Amino acid sequence: MKKKQEPVVIMMNGKPFEVPPGGSLGVLALGNVGVRAWKKAKEKFEKKDVPGDGKEKK
Repeated sequence: MKKKQEPVVIMMNGKPFEVPPGGSLGVLALGNVGVRAWKKAKEKFEKKDVPGDGKEKK
């Protein structure tokens, strides 16, 4: 059974914003906080596609 990964969420203009693994201009505008959140989201995304998880092409 797969565990659903929780998205990386930061506050942007007082509202929660889900940080996409591909990044966004809004995240960049937040500076250091946005970049750290983006790196965390990217790391979670890359861990999801780890080789050897049974999804190899045959």
